[in-house]
Order: sequence, then structure tokens, then C-alpha cells
Amino acid sequence: MSLFVSYLKQIDFFGAPLVQQIDKEQSIYKSILGGVMTLLICSASLSYAIWVIYLWQINQFSPKISSSVYVSDFKLLDINYDVIKICYYKYEENLIDPFEAKVLLPLIIYTENYTFTETTLLDISNKTTYYGNRFIIPQMKLGFTNINDQLITTSEMYIQIVKCTPEYLKDGEECATEEISNQFFNQAQNIIIMQVQYKQLNSKDGSIQSSVQEFFVQIEKPNCYSLNTFLQSSFYEVKDSFLFGYPKYFEFVNGALIQPQTNSVQYCQQAYGDETYASLYVVMKGNQIKTIFEYPNAGDLLANIGSIVSILFMLRHLIVIFNSHFLNEKIVHDLITYYYPQFPQIKIYKNWKRDIVKVVLHNQQLDLNEYLRFYQNIKQKIEQKLTFVNMVYEISRIYILIRADKLQNEIKKCHAVGLKLDHLKLSSVVIDPFSKSSCTSREIEEQTLNDEDIGILSLQERQIQSKVQIPDEEADLINFYDINKVKF
Repeated sequence: MSLFVSYLKQIDFFGAPLVQQIDKEQSIYKSILGGVMTLLICSASLSYAIWVIYLWQINQFSPKISSSVYVSDFKLLDINYDVIKICYYKYEENLIDPFEAKVLLPLIIYTENYTFTETTLLDISNKTTYYGNRFIIPQMKLGFTNINDQLITTSEMYIQIVKCTPEYLKDGEECATEEISNQFFNQAQNIIIMQVQYKQLNSKDGSIQSSVQEFFVQIEKPNCYSLNTFLQSSFYEVKDSFLFGYPKYFEFVNGALIQPQTNSVQYCQQAYGDETYASLYVVMKGNQIKTIFEYPNAGDLLANIGSIVSILFMLRHLIVIFNSHFLNEKIVHDLITYYYPQFPQIKIYKNWKRDIVKVVLHNQQLDLNEYLRFYQNIKQKIEQKLTFVNMVYEISRIYILIRADKLQNEIKKCHAVGLKLDHLKLSSVVIDPFSKSSCTSREIEEQTLNDEDIGILSLQERQIQSKVQIPDEEADLINFYDINKVKF
């Protein structure tokens, strides 16, 4: 059990070292300069930390962004919105919109495994364009198949702009007359606009943004224009958790590659079976760009704050140097005071360059050069006295002096000597161990150790004795104490 307890003590890394007090008030020397610099450094560090957190809160830190080519299965692709819109470019109010006038019809054909499905007429939506006419919005249907570890598009869509025929119209609807049709084709410009709406993430705050790109197709009687549109997508991985959490994933259409082609109306009619003036082929590319947004987390913020705080705390080394200097000066000054009690009463006057110009003691000016020589000499001796080796040496010399007056056996008896606690006992009967001794009770009392012996050589006792006048019982004799007595 004792071995286990000993092991527990050994692995304790919360151990507290013994810190020796410099004086009664402090164990670590601290100065006003150090306090001011500590206040400034801590205030600056706290202010910077608050500023960094504020910038992070308002998304002012740019994320780490990395991009790479990525093969997607398009499971997360968001196409549940109006990706493609078609309208007539009605830049003047008197122009004939071929879709509303039933001059041309927008048809859509989907493919399933490269086979055309039934042709369907696209309805005109209620959403108006900038020019006042209305959009045609096809429903996106795209399919993909993985064959031999390769993602292949198997479902595509064709949007055809054909001459109006009654078979595609609803009951009660009629195609435009020949006159209106000729009037339409005789207009200066007949342009069909295909709008592709993209989505992307804003790197600043991770919000979803939209943008629109327009492609133009010219409508002419002798020609059939094809616009092969290869939609591009982006895969986003967003890491925005502050400490723990999983990334978020998004997939959007964010671009298109266009391959225009001009054919004859006869060619398109032979291919699609109707008198076609424009064919819009829409397909999704298999490859995409994967973008990773890694926003600053708690570790990044702490590293950011810590780097600046570390620079600020480099000033700490300068303050430590100053405090070490001041501590050394204080200890030297105090030790000089122990040997020269009048030393604190010396008044020193300095000029603006911090040079000593006058020294006064008890209202009497001292010789400046003599004082400087004295101070340098005594300071050098005190600094030497403070070294650890010197203190051990002086203790060894004290033993030599004691040994010169006392025998070893008598010195060894000191290990059995100490202050007794007999005065704390409740018993009223006191047995005098020196009842058979020839010493008087007063002599025994004077030689008995008590509480005053603990601090009789302390600085506190020195301060007390400087205020108390001890009567000299042998006034006629001049001894060591009389010769060296100093008035405080």
C-alpha cells in the first residue's frame, strides 16, 4: 500500500515547489513598471481576442479553399428549380411573340437510354420576362448510369422550336394565320433566349447565391440552329463547425459549355419529323469541380489570437530583466542597511541624466567622491556575500568559531535541545526537573528556551529593539555593544 501511495506521489504533476519569501510581503519581486506593462499587455491581448471573435462572427475571415476535378453521381444535384427558361427577345412592344401568337411551338423530348420518348408541348408560364412577355419553363429530367466504373448520361432533353401545327394544340386553340406568320418572319430580328440559372456558394459566409447566363438563338426560315448545351456542376463540401461536427455537402449547376451548329430546316425536319427552326440539346457533364470551404474553427481562432499574444508577451522578458535588476538593487540596499543602519537616512540628489550630484546625511553634505567609492566597495562585497557558495562558506566558518570554544560532545547536545510545551498542559502540579540542581530558579529561567528565542535574531526584533531603550546594568564598563551602537 505504501508503495502504491509513493507511486501516486511520483506521478503527480500538480506538485507545488517551496517558494522562499523575499520579505514579509512578497515571494516574487513585483514593480509598478511590471504592473503597468502587465495591464497594457493583458488589455491589448483581450481587445485583440474580442476583435478576432467579432470578425469571425461577421464572416470576415476567408476560408481555406481547395478545388479538384471530381466524378459525381449527381445524387445531391439540386435541379428542383427553374434551371432553364426560354423566351422570345421582345425588345420592342410591337414585335410579335411567336409563342403567344402560336407562330412557333416549343416542344420537349426526353430520352431514356438513348431512346426518344413522346413529344410534349411546353406551356407558357405565368412568369414574365424583363420585356413583358412570358417565360417557357421546361421540367429538368436528367439520368445517369454507371457502366464499367464510368458515369454515362442516359437521359437527356431536347427542346425544339417548330412551326405550329394543330396536332399539338389544345381544344379551342389555333395556329397563327399565314399573314401573321409572314409578318413574324419579316421582323428585323427574331431571337430566342435560353436562360440558364446557376447556383453557387458565397465563400464569405457559405450562403447560396444565384446568377443567370443567357444564350441567343436566331430564328430564320431557311435555317435550323442547334444549341448543344452541356451543363456543368460543382460539388461543395463546407466545413463550418466551430469545434466538432460533420461537413455539409451541396451540388449545384454552375456553368454551361455551348456548342452551336447551323443546319437547314430540311435536315432538322428529317431528324425530328417537324419543321424545326431551333433545337436546344441539354445534357449534364459527368465530371465536375469539387470545392472545399474550410472555415476557421476554434483552433484556428486560438492560434490566431495566440500568435499575437505571444508577440506581446515578448515584452515580458524585458520587464523580467528590469525587475531582476531592481530586485538585486533592493536586496543589496537592505543588506547594506543591516550593516549600516544609518544608510536609509542618506538623501541622494540626481540630475536629469540620473547622475548623483549631491549626498546628504543628517543635513550635512557628504564628500561625493568618497561616498561613490564607499558605495561601490560595499556593493561589491554585498553582491559577493549573496552568492550561494559564499553563504555556505560563512556558515562553515561560524561552525569553526563555535568549535574553537566548544567540544564536539557539547555541540552534539544541541540536537536534543528544543522548546518545551509543558506550559500547555492542564495539570496544575508542576514537577521541577532541576530540583536537585545547584542553580537558582532565576538562572534556570534565564537558560530555559522560550518563544522569544525563535525570533530574537530576526528583522522584526531589530525593528522592535530600535525603538526600545535597554538599560545598561554595567554603565561604567565600555563593551563591544557600546562601541558599535548606532542611533537610528
